[in-house]
Amino acid sequence: MRKTHVFATFVACMIFTDAFGAGAETDPAPGDRVVCVSKQINEFIFAIGAQDHLVARDLTSVYPAEIIRWPSVGYHRALSAEGILSMRPSALLTDGNLGPDEVVDRVRAVGVPVVTMDPGKTLEGAEQLMIRLGAYFSREHEAGAVLAKWQAGMEETIAAAGQRNVQKKLRVMFIHFGQIINSYLGLPNDGPAQQILELAGGENVLTGNGRMIRLTPELIAAAAPDVIIATDVGFDRYGSREKFAEMPGINLTPAGRDLRIYRIDETEIMYFGPRTPLSVAKIARWLHGE
Repeated sequence: MRKTHVFATFVACMIFTDAFGAGAETDPAPGDRVVCVSKQINEFIFAIGAQDHLVARDLTSVYPAEIIRWPSVGYHRALSAEGILSMRPSALLTDGNLGPDEVVDRVRAVGVPVVTMDPGKTLEGAEQLMIRLGAYFSREHEAGAVLAKWQAGMEETIAAAGQRNVQKKLRVMFIHFGQIINSYLGLPNDGPAQQILELAGGENVLTGNGRMIRLTPELIAAAAPDVIIATDVGFDRYGSREKFAEMPGINLTPAGRDLRIYRIDETEIMYFGPRTPLSVAKIARWLHGE
């Protein structure tokens, strides 16, 4: 089933290219001075070898490691027009998660095209993003090759999930540090992190309506997760699982008492990408010792 989907997506990539040329109808040509404010899109750009178009990134775009050589225009929700325009951009490329609005309006007002691409909340949506980027940067064949490898990995991942015999799903809490509000947040039971966790055979202890949940010691203790998966910035503030386990609330959970606390790069779970199959396998090992 997935093999058919791999071929179908690759064909879709070619059809999309034939219909719209180097990019979608509404996308102006990227030029060679693209400022990209999206960690997902930046990772995809590198995956298809289009990074020579880039002149700057946002602060949270840190993968692959090579991208750190590019200057940063700041945190994606607290940008300045001056910082972006100082790069003399040919385009501002984004997934729509940026601000303030007046900064984007000013960039657009001086004639810089602002190109927004849907980041994809599902695997299929992320695949469509890759197709669109391949067309936008005239790297359709490279995008098709990345997709084929990615989808083959997901095929194996889904097969492994179907064979997994889990008597009792471990209860997991994803903890993410929100840099702009300087506090810890829980990831709700929807979005990419949730789907990755389900494939790995875990159960999210938090619910929600698509919004991150501000965590308190009382909420953490009451949720009583068996396993905590903390994103890199928040985990690194403490430096070790032992120190992280001493946080108020966490010290009262099974995860804290058993030191079942793991660090993951936020880029592995906040969106779908070429590394998703490996991320699922990593979390499955943490939960089941696979």
